[in-house]
Amino acid sequence: MNELLKNTILNELKSRLSEKEFSNIKDKNLHLAIFTNPCLEYMLEGKKKVESRFSKNKIVPYNKIEKEDIVIVKKSGGEVVAYFTIKDILFFNLEQTNISEIRKKYEKELCVDEEFWKKKETSRYASLIFIDKLYKLDSFKISKKGMQTWIKL
Repeated sequence: MNELLKNTILNELKSRLSEKEFSNIKDKNLHLAIFTNPCLEYMLEGKKKVESRFSKNKIVPYNKIEKEDIVIVKKSGGEVVAYFTIKDILFFNLEQTNISEIRKKYEKELCVDEEFWKKKETSRYASLIFIDKLYKLDSFKISKKGMQTWIKL
């Protein structure tokens, strides 16, 4: 399934990007990530510099992403709207690092509210993904099944 999804995305990107842009990403590790507003809007506006994923278990993207990987940005229930390159990544075991330390240091770049932090209190793992260059796309639809919010393609 992921291979079909990857090929669909690559075909769409090939038709939307210059040959040079496409050649820069086609052989890199690709990830599909699902975003909701207002975080998606903040990211597209350049306000949100760091994406976070918190979880109770070691699920993707925790320890499954690398610097310079490409993240395909899909709006929840909507279309693919952008992609970005990963500048840097930090992984945290929240049994060793207190979530309040992450909040204090990265809250501004994360662009999240109080409710977000309350929902994440029971998380045991965190991935902070630093956004390098974000490229907006002419949006396109893909068929993604399931509830995953991050898929390694």
